[in-house]
Amino acid sequence: MAYEKKIPVDLDCPLRLTMSLIESKWKSCILDELRSSKAMRSSEIHKSLPEATPRVLDIQLKEMVEDGLVTQTIFPELPPRSEYQITELGKSLLPIIDAMLKWGEDHFEIFKQKYDRKE
Repeated sequence: MAYEKKIPVDLDCPLRLTMSLIESKWKSCILDELRSSKAMRSSEIHKSLPEATPRVLDIQLKEMVEDGLVTQTIFPELPPRSEYQITELGKSLLPIIDAMLKWGEDHFEIFKQKYDRKE
């Protein structure tokens, strides 16, 4: 049985539409990793985001392929390998991701004080 999103995409609101495409914790990070426009194997993406489980990354990559943000090229080899690359549609989300990165940098100290409670 194929994986289906639990919450359908909301086409009535442009903000919710955009959020549904990058809503997960890792989709923005995946796009950021793929921004150099070089193709990456899933194992390379997993290594670059070690906090994420491979299953979650694979599900999110699949959704991103279905949404047209990323392409997947499967090479007919044994064992088979596949590579992912950001599409023009995916690249169009990079200014939003860049704005989120800048906001995080600009407000880092506020949240470092709040959440960094190493004892």
